[in-house]
Amino acid sequence: MYHPTTRVLTVLELLQSHQRLSGPELAERLEVNVRTARRYITMLQDMGIPIEAERGRYGAYRLRAGFKLPPLMFSEDEALAVTLGLLAARRLGLTLAAPAAEGR
Repeated sequence: MYHPTTRVLTVLELLQSHQRLSGPELAERLEVNVRTARRYITMLQDMGIPIEAERGRYGAYRLRAGFKLPPLMFSEDEALAVTLGLLAARRLGLTLAAPAAEGR
């Protein structure tokens, strides 16, 4: 079972990669009901993410045009911790399960 925070971030990722998604489409991808998907949208809106909703039978959610998340910024200590974690994952053979760790 996924943690709700993971699903909220997944909603944001889905909205960034698709022009628009309906409530039922989001719910299906998240494996939740439409009401829960709507709650996740509300959580993102409460955090200041500009999600627009079109009402009606063919309504959908979309990110406001031109919205982009700012890049992640790490302190030197945080960057070192991430680097060491990725190196450890490679040595333990965990990169096969998470190819993104290789950065290719």
